[in-house]
Parts: sequence; C-alpha cells; structure tokens
Amino acid sequence: MERRADNLAFPAIVGTYSKYSSSRKLWDDRYHNAHLDRLETVKPVVDNKPPRTYLHCHVNMKKMQMEQKRQMDIERDNRLLASRIAMPRNVRKTSNHYQPKPSMNADIRNRELVRISLENQAILMKINLRKPVYDHKMYQKDFKITQEYMSRLQNNPPNTGAIKRV
Repeated sequence: MERRADNLAFPAIVGTYSKYSSSRKLWDDRYHNAHLDRLETVKPVVDNKPPRTYLHCHVNMKKMQMEQKRQMDIERDNRLLASRIAMPRNVRKTSNHYQPKPSMNADIRNRELVRISLENQAILMKINLRKPVYDHKMYQKDFKITQEYMSRLQNNPPNTGAIKRV
C-alpha cells in the first residue's frame, strides 16, 4: 500500500482548508510523479554478476608440460623399440641344410582326401536333386483355418461354467 503522505511537498501536521490547498495538491502531484519516475530509472547497487574467471586458475600449465614431456618420452622409447625389433642382432647363419624326408603315407593320404571330396560332392548333388517334403502352402492353409477357429472362440466362448443337472 502506498503512503501518499511520504511524497508531499510540505507535509501538513494539521489539515488546512485555505485557498492554497489546490496549489498544494498540484505541488504534491508533481513531486509524487517525479518520485515515481526516479523509481523507474533506479539501477541496482549490488553487483550480482559472476566473478571474473582467470585462465591461470583453471589451466594447470605445469601439469600440461609434464604430460607433454611424458608423451615425448613414450614416443621416443617406442621408436627405439621398433628399430631394435626391425634390426635383428647376432643372427647366426646355420650350415644345417636338413630337408625333411617325404612321408611314405603322403600319397595314400592325398588319394583318401580326393575320394572323400568326391563322395561329398555326390551326396550334395543327391540332396539338391531331391524334391522337398515340406509344403509351405499346406502349412499356411492350416494356419489360416486355426486362426479362424480362434476368432470364432473369441467371439462366442464356450459355456464351461454351467452346472449340469442330472
């Protein structure tokens, strides 16, 4: 609730009914309107913005430098290891020219492998030439009939709760 007496130009202690009351009312209204205008243009005194952020507080440069140095050391070690692996050391040339003797059963094993492959091909040809026993059209027809029975049962359920009287 607004208290009008706070904005009066000359607050009266005792009410007056003189010829100056109309001019006094003009003065009071003018001061009151000026007061309302000043209230509209008031700016806040309290700073409610977030504090300034400084880069050095959020980024740890020393940590980044140490991490970079560590990565460089790892890369250098990897390069050294790769070069050591690529270049064989102390390779002795052997004068051992051992050739394993051919197996006596190698020919027999190869013939057996060819025979088994031919048998498998013959069986596959028989399977491919055989007509299928499974008739999918018949199964589809049976499924439609079953679906029709189920829909009839849903529309007209059997009366299983009836009591038989003898």
